[in-house]
Amino acid sequence: MRLAVIGAGPAGLTCVKQALADGHDVVCFEKHRDLGGIWNPAAGGAYTGVRMQSSRMSMPFSDHAPAFTTDFPTQAEVQEYLTSYAETFGLLGSVRFGREVVGVAKDGAGWRVTARDTATGTSGDEHVDAVLVANGELWRPRLPAGGLPAPDSGVRVLTSAEYRGPAAFTGERVLVIGGGVSGADIAADLAPHAARVDWSVRRKALFLPRSIGDAYNDALFSYAGRVAVEELPYAEYLDRLTAWLPEYMAMYRATGLLPEDGFHGAVHINEKIVPAVHGGGVHPVAAFTRFDGDGAAVLADGTAERYDAVVLCLGYEPPDYGFIDGLRREDLYEHHFWRHDPTLAVVNTPVDTEAFGTACPYFEAIGGWVLSVLGGKTALPGPDERAAWCARHMTALHDRRYLDCWLETIRLGLLSGALPDPATHFRAYWTLVSSQVDPANLRPGHVRPLPAVHDGGLDLAGVRHRVLASLPVATREDLLARGEIDEADLAAAGRVPGDRVLAAWLPYRQRAAAPVPGGSA
Repeated sequence: MRLAVIGAGPAGLTCVKQALADGHDVVCFEKHRDLGGIWNPAAGGAYTGVRMQSSRMSMPFSDHAPAFTTDFPTQAEVQEYLTSYAETFGLLGSVRFGREVVGVAKDGAGWRVTARDTATGTSGDEHVDAVLVANGELWRPRLPAGGLPAPDSGVRVLTSAEYRGPAAFTGERVLVIGGGVSGADIAADLAPHAARVDWSVRRKALFLPRSIGDAYNDALFSYAGRVAVEELPYAEYLDRLTAWLPEYMAMYRATGLLPEDGFHGAVHINEKIVPAVHGGGVHPVAAFTRFDGDGAAVLADGTAERYDAVVLCLGYEPPDYGFIDGLRREDLYEHHFWRHDPTLAVVNTPVDTEAFGTACPYFEAIGGWVLSVLGGKTALPGPDERAAWCARHMTALHDRRYLDCWLETIRLGLLSGALPDPATHFRAYWTLVSSQVDPANLRPGHVRPLPAVHDGGLDLAGVRHRVLASLPVATREDLLARGEIDEADLAAAGRVPGDRVLAAWLPYRQRAAAPVPGGSA
């Protein structure tokens, strides 16, 4: 097949790599002059000082270890890593840099892709059999609904992507709006330099350091452990954090910012904001509501303050797919395939999510599933089933949910056939999901046990037996006969109540109120 990939960031590059390995003819369009997406410093997609939330242990592609030794890489290090990946696997010959895709439309049985040269403005068409859209979702910063202050207000307003370090704010009064990772990063970064830093937070979030004890934050639990830990009462989870991080948790409680009713898996990674608030360098204030006519920031508690500068960290608008003729987000089956014609696929994080763990293996898994469908290795449900799924799941995209991209990597890998099927290779499957996150383990034939640091205090045996219980009795008996499980496993699986059965893709909690029933949300 002739394939077009739009974007040469992590998602686009892995699509190019896997498509070439499958024997496809690939052309990749990248509007910037270098690869990397938001990890390309010249692209302006990320603020100065940004670091990856995932550690060097868990962030790389499954078949390309990083050369850097930094525990949590910088923007430049990630781009260098992606460049090394592209050079190692011979991907650069497929990438057309400085080509912005401005149109995608059906053309007979295939697609017509129109790309504009960003230097000359000239456009040209490419005819392909399938299109993989990997243009990223972090390019359009969200602005306040009530608008910005007038240009002559004297208030400097910028988005997080425009932030270039604290030096320009020395001696100023600054308001940082947004309680997520970028807001916490920038507020803590400004604290030693600005005259005052106020941090507008709408709701409390769970912030934990990048490392806990001697372990990376993402090495604490295995894939199965990530499911098991969410079944702990929140108070017990906080007790465990207190045992691991006594000084940090004491500071956290003293700030009043620790969520009283938390969400175990939805963890923001930042080691600076809690000490900065505790030490008085950052002052939490009420949620921002609007700017008044004089440029003062009006907060939910009724106060109005004028600042020298305001940094907006309000998240991002959904990606702009207006260049794709006929595409509506509501018509993306499983968030990735256009239900009307799955030869158009989107390899971006779903738009209705707050995602955690969106590192290279997640995009590798999405691309692998898409290409397995395009190559005929796996099949999607028919048009009616795809339409019904979209009607159930894609009609309220404003209602954001939590997405655990590590567990999504397992789900997608099972869908594509890239990971061991528990119905036939339960031993390898369980070795994978009961190990800590390590991309190399996702490669076929490379699974090895890697115990996670804090799985010992969780009921992983229970998770194992609940997954076994999801398999038909005859399948379990066959697994026993072939030595994949033992008699104790068979007996325990038979005792699992129906409401405790757990699908092999490890369904996890995606809403704060209750677990997701049965299937993907």
